[in-house]
Parts: sequence; C-alpha cells; structure tokens
Amino acid sequence: MQTTYENTVISTFLEELSSAAPAPGGGSVAALSGAMAASLVLMVCNLTIGKESFAENEQAIKAILEKALKLREELMNAVDEDIQAYNAVIGCYRLPKGTQEEKSARKEKLQAALRQANEVPYRTAKTCYYVLELNRRLPQIGNPNAISDVAVSAQLAEAALQSALYNVDINCNYIKDEGYVSNYRKKRAELAKRAGNMKQEIIDTVQTMLCS
Repeated sequence: MQTTYENTVISTFLEELSSAAPAPGGGSVAALSGAMAASLVLMVCNLTIGKESFAENEQAIKAILEKALKLREELMNAVDEDIQAYNAVIGCYRLPKGTQEEKSARKEKLQAALRQANEVPYRTAKTCYYVLELNRRLPQIGNPNAISDVAVSAQLAEAALQSALYNVDINCNYIKDEGYVSNYRKKRAELAKRAGNMKQEIIDTVQTMLCS
C-alpha cells in the first residue's frame, strides 16, 4: 500500500480504496474530494485572471486563488494524515494487555490515538468549509462562463465536509471522555448546519444566474 498519495495516479488510489484494506477509507476520500473542490476554485480563478473584462476584480480573484492553493495543499496532506491516524489506532489495539500495567498503558494510548483520529477529519471538515466560503464570492466576480464549476465546487466541498464529519461521529463513539465528545458533537452539528446553509446560498445564486 502507498505510504503517501500526493503523487499517486488516480487509478492506483481507486484500486487501493476498493481493496479489503481498511485504509484509505472515507476520511481520505473526504479530504481528496475537498481538494478537488479547491481545484475547481483555482480553475475558475485562472479562467478569470488576465481577462480585460474582469480586470477590476483581478486582485480579489488572485487573493482567492492564493487561499485555494493553501487549502488544497492542506487537504491533500489530510489524505495521508487520515490513514496515519487510523493506523495508529490499529497499532494501539495490537498492544499487549497481559498485565494490569499493560492494559492501562494500552487504554491510555488508544484514547490518545482515537482523539487524533477524530481531530484529523474534523480539521478536514473545517478546511472544506473554507473552500466553500471561497465559492461564495465567485459568482459575482468570477468568469461567468465557469459559473457551473462554482456550483460543482460548492456541492463537492459541502459533501466532503459532511463526509468528514461522519468520521468524527464514529470516532466519538469510542472516546471515553464525555466532555470531549459532547464538545465535538456540538461543534460538528454547528459546522454541518452552517455549511449546508452556505452551500444552498451559493447554489441558489448560481441557479439564478444560469436561468436568467
């Protein structure tokens, strides 16, 4: 299995995703989907920059492009980070538990690994939200010939966000710290709601432009 997917061709990733191996899995797919959404933002920016008819908004578009580049890099890193976090959890389950000391150490390390495995997809979800935010301005200042790509990016970013949050849900089921879990369940619900509302706002704007 690949140790990093940064320079992996799509077909290889899909083959490994299709296998019986538990990783890469849904968390990595969420991150990759978010990276593709960011790439669509970049495409719309690149189709706008340098065009005389959009010159008044060029600096704003360039600022969006710079942010999208950083977000895409973060999300591509998260593809591997999710796998590493999952493998760390699996490693903890394999620790010895023959003595009381071993059981205690195993439990402590497992809970720490589960927290990390939880925080990676939550961070992915937040990054996808920032991608979604970038799409918010593009219908007004971007190349209108790429308006449908704004809609695809918004749909994909929100879907990636919601997908990452499912991984938060399942990890929280195994974390014993009730305060920690309660906090993350609250944060994930708020983030999911905000993302859904923003996506709909973007889609409504795009739909109005496409049908006008």
